[in-house]
Amino acid sequence: MAATVSLALSVLLAAQPAAPASQPEGPAPAPAADTTSAPTSARPPEPRWRGTGLLATAGVLGGIGFGANLGRVIAASRLCRDLGYDNETQSVSGIDQCIFGSTALGVLAPIGLFSNTAAFAFAAGGGSMHGRWAAHRTAFSGDRKQNAGLQIGLGAGLMTAGILTYLGVRIASFADALGFATCNERNPIVDMTGGDLGGPEVVEGNVPGFRQCMGRRMSGYLAGIGIGQTLGVVGVGLLTHGASYNRNLKLMRYITRNQLRLQPNLSWGYAGLSLSGRF
Repeated sequence: MAATVSLALSVLLAAQPAAPASQPEGPAPAPAADTTSAPTSARPPEPRWRGTGLLATAGVLGGIGFGANLGRVIAASRLCRDLGYDNETQSVSGIDQCIFGSTALGVLAPIGLFSNTAAFAFAAGGGSMHGRWAAHRTAFSGDRKQNAGLQIGLGAGLMTAGILTYLGVRIASFADALGFATCNERNPIVDMTGGDLGGPEVVEGNVPGFRQCMGRRMSGYLAGIGIGQTLGVVGVGLLTHGASYNRNLKLMRYITRNQLRLQPNLSWGYAGLSLSGRF
C-alpha cells in the first residue's frame, strides 16, 4: 500500500509544470542582434543621379564661352582697320582703338572667362557622377566595360594642354601687349625709344603692315586663349569620368565578391547597423 501511494505521488509531481526560473534584477537585456548571413548577391542601389544635367549645363556654358571667344577673335581681326595716317597733323589716326581695343572686346572677355570657368566646374562634377552611374551599369546591368584608362589618359592630356596653353598665351600676350610691341618693332609707327622713325613718308608706309600685323597677332593670341579654355573643359570632363568609373567599378565588384552588406538591426531598446560579409 505504501509503495502504491509513493508511485502515485511520483507520477503527480512529474506531471506538474516546472517552476519558472528566477528573473535577475534590473532591466531585461537587449535581444541578440540578427547574425544571419548576407545574401549571395549584395547589390548596391543604382545611383539616383546620372550627372547628365551637369554635363548638359557644362556644354551650354562651354558653347557660350566658345562663342564669346570667337567673337573676340573676329573683333580683334578688324580692330585696326580704321588705322591711318593724317597728313595734316602728320600723325597716325585710330591708334587708340587699335591698341586698347573696342567695347566688344571689353564685353566679351569676361563672358568668355566666366562661362568657361563655370563649364569647367560643371564638367568635373557631371563627369564624376556619370562615371559612378556607368560603373553600376557595367557591374550589375551587363553594359559593356568602358576603357577607363584611355579616358583618364586622354582627359589628363587635354586638361594639361589646355591649362598650359591658356597660361602660356596669357603671359606671352601680356608681354607683347597683344602684339603691339612686335608689330611696332617690325613696322614702327609710334616712337617708343626716343629715336627717329624716318619721317612722315616712312611712317605712312608702315601703317598697312602694322595694321595687318596687329590683326593677325591679336586675333591669334585670343584664339589661343579660347582654345586653351575649351581643351581644359573637355579634358576635365573625361578625366573625372574615367577616374570615377574606374574607382567605383572596382568598389562595386569588391562589394559583390565579398558579399558586403549593411543591415539595420532594430529591437526594443536597441538600434544599429551590422556589416556582414566575408573578410
